[in-house]
Amino acid sequence: MKEPLQHVLDSLKASRWSPGHAITAVVVILLAIAFFLTLPYRLRSLAGGAMTVRHVTEATAVVNGRPQTITLPHTFRDLPPGTPISLTFSVDTRASFSLLVKTVYAPTEVAFNGETISAYGTKGTYPSFLDDPPTTVRIFNFRPDANGMRTGTITVTYEFPHDRAKLPVAPFAISNTAGLFRYEFGGLMFSFFIEIFLVLMGLALVLLSFSIYDIEKSRAMLLFLGLFFLAVGVWNIGENDFSVFALQNPALLYMMAFTGLFFVIAPLYGFALNAVTFRWQRLLTAVFYLEVLLPTAALVLQLAGLVMMMQSLFLFHVLHPAALVLLVVALVYEAVHEKNVRARWVLVPVAALLASALLEILNYYVLHRFEFAMLFLGGAYVFLLLMLGLTGVILRKDARLKQDYERQAHERELLELRLAAEKERHDMMLAEERRLSAIRHDLKHHVSLFSELARQGNIERMKAYLAGLTKTIASKRPARYAENLAVNAIAAHYAALAEAQGITVTIDLVVPEHAGRLTDAELTSVFGNLLENAIESCARSASQTNPRPAPSPHEARRPFLELKARVLDGRLVIVLDNTCAAPPAKDGGRFLSAKRGSRAPGLGLSSIAAIAAAHSGRATFDCDERAFHSSVILEL
Repeated sequence: MKEPLQHVLDSLKASRWSPGHAITAVVVILLAIAFFLTLPYRLRSLAGGAMTVRHVTEATAVVNGRPQTITLPHTFRDLPPGTPISLTFSVDTRASFSLLVKTVYAPTEVAFNGETISAYGTKGTYPSFLDDPPTTVRIFNFRPDANGMRTGTITVTYEFPHDRAKLPVAPFAISNTAGLFRYEFGGLMFSFFIEIFLVLMGLALVLLSFSIYDIEKSRAMLLFLGLFFLAVGVWNIGENDFSVFALQNPALLYMMAFTGLFFVIAPLYGFALNAVTFRWQRLLTAVFYLEVLLPTAALVLQLAGLVMMMQSLFLFHVLHPAALVLLVVALVYEAVHEKNVRARWVLVPVAALLASALLEILNYYVLHRFEFAMLFLGGAYVFLLLMLGLTGVILRKDARLKQDYERQAHERELLELRLAAEKERHDMMLAEERRLSAIRHDLKHHVSLFSELARQGNIERMKAYLAGLTKTIASKRPARYAENLAVNAIAAHYAALAEAQGITVTIDLVVPEHAGRLTDAELTSVFGNLLENAIESCARSASQTNPRPAPSPHEARRPFLELKARVLDGRLVIVLDNTCAAPPAKDGGRFLSAKRGSRAPGLGLSSIAAIAAAHSGRATFDCDERAFHSSVILEL
């Protein structure tokens, strides 16, 4: 018995859904899943009354024993690793309150009135392959002072990180828990919802790439598009402060953020290499492998504790934009110089992604106006929306091309069968001609023997000899089904095939040698597909344990096919009836193929209908309790 997942995949594969239908359904389902995954946090943010948030923007900082008053946000720079930095500020302790503290790769300790109440980032509380504790956001709750004091002091002590030359400190926020939750995470919940959706969408596309599409490049495109969704979604989740609250695992989020960022370009290259045939294929393939190997090396070095991903980031600030520039240049060359339509399609979203990457680099090193990765992630969202629609278009075109290719391959197969049948007939005629020549050569010997037997009056021996000679001379020429050589050859081939399977064959064809505008290839396709389908239907009927009762004892014993063709009023009329155990499935009035478990429209019937339409005719197919009926009319 099949596993439930495999059963679902088989059902999808057997369905008549187009790529657009499948992707739309997946989007709707995954949006619903992502909504319900984030709903509990939304309800939590709405629970209780949210108080106004007060920001602590001034504090007394003590660095190396020297106090100074600073304004938050503030960035400490170029201090020795492990240098303690204490920030102290006063709070009103007459009512309960909560404090929000954000740390950036720095061990942090929070004290109230000189008493430590929490510490984060001490050795042993985060993975050993990290030199500094990952970024986190924490909320601390305080109750009214038991001694009735009106004010108290909070001291937040950081240690300067080992792998960074700066330590940014954000303003502290004070409110109740509901207020802080809404302030810090309310605007991030929607983005968290989108990030969950991206991850689920990526997984779904990867799954679809292995289950539904049987075109190699289409599978690869879906796979790499899914991996790009995954990379962007994982990266976003790692960067989102709300993820820290929802997952409570800063080290995991650290790895997710950098792994997603480092690997984000490789699937983009994989998609482009399968969507477009490039003149610079080898160069772009080499860059693709580089974008796979370097992030893998960075990940291994991080896990070994040798080089932190934060330090490797600067390499990818150069590698990723350079790879995007090269890809855009290659797409422009293909679109302009080679007139490649697909290159034009892919160029627009990739160019948008490149622009966002360059803006991100400019913001990181010069502007400092937007949060880290915000600009590039915005470009990635635009890219994903464009690529999702583009992928649907490309997959649909690929499916049509594959169907055309299969139809042409099927027609070539029929032509090859016709040629083989004609060659077999020609060989038989040559053999017959050689046999008759030998008989003519021996004729004088036969005449001499007859003369001698007549002289002797041996009538009985003459009769016996004459009977043997008549049997030898009897013609063994192949059956002639039609004047048209192409039709005759294909009919002879399938008639022999049907009779070998125990099928009762009746063929009565009047097809002229010259069939007007109908080509031999078209005639071969029509008659070949009709007979091939009929024989396969008869074979399936013979294999059924309880076939439908036939109207006569003869038909009940053996499957049958009856093929007739006549020329009437300048049109070739073809009628075929054959045994059918069960009516084939239909979709929208079209019979679906029963070959190899397919649920697509029959390729042979579609080809016949297309030829009929091209010659101002029609093709009709029907099935009743007796047989399957085919009728084709073609204008000569």
